[in-house]
Amino acid sequence: MKLKQQGFSLIELVIVIVILGLLAATAIPRFLNVTEDAQNASVEGVAGGLATAVGFVRAQWEVDGRRNTSVILDGTSVSLDTRFGFPTGVTNTSVTAMSNASCQEVFDNVLQSAPRNVLFNQDARDERYTVRVQGGAGGDAIGIDGSTVTNIDLCVYHQVASLVLNQNSGVPTPTPDLDTVGAKGVVYNPGTGQVLSFSND
Repeated sequence: MKLKQQGFSLIELVIVIVILGLLAATAIPRFLNVTEDAQNASVEGVAGGLATAVGFVRAQWEVDGRRNTSVILDGTSVSLDTRFGFPTGVTNTSVTAMSNASCQEVFDNVLQSAPRNVLFNQDARDERYTVRVQGGAGGDAIGIDGSTVTNIDLCVYHQVASLVLNQNSGVPTPTPDLDTVGAKGVVYNPGTGQVLSFSND
């Protein structure tokens, strides 16, 4: 007795392909939103952690008498501007003299287990954030002595996943700033202690 092999008919195959196409069309946008949501949650988490750490530095400064240029936070010396009491790096003590390096020092020294980061003009392929100072972008603030300090610098931490990197060098292109389209990240104002997340979608 000979067995007859049977396969799927052309109509059955077309129906299956149509069903798979419909499922893919509805599932792909959901997966894209999951990635976007994860990136947003990551930025919010870093912003919350940085805000808490900045608050701890300020609290320690208050406890130490308000006039010291540095505090010890978890065994690490953190410098600050005595007019405000918020972290400004390891050796810098002025909110108007911040540099890329001092912004990176704030990120690395006040956060416990800070995310991997590099300066904005370095290879960022294996990093999570880039660091850049925006000179004078922090506006004005009133110090504890009542004087107004103008042109306060702003530290900007861009999430690498939201930037376009040069394929050869790994450096973000164009140079990331506060207006970079599609960029997400965190800004820190050392004059007010304010930490905000941003998204330029």
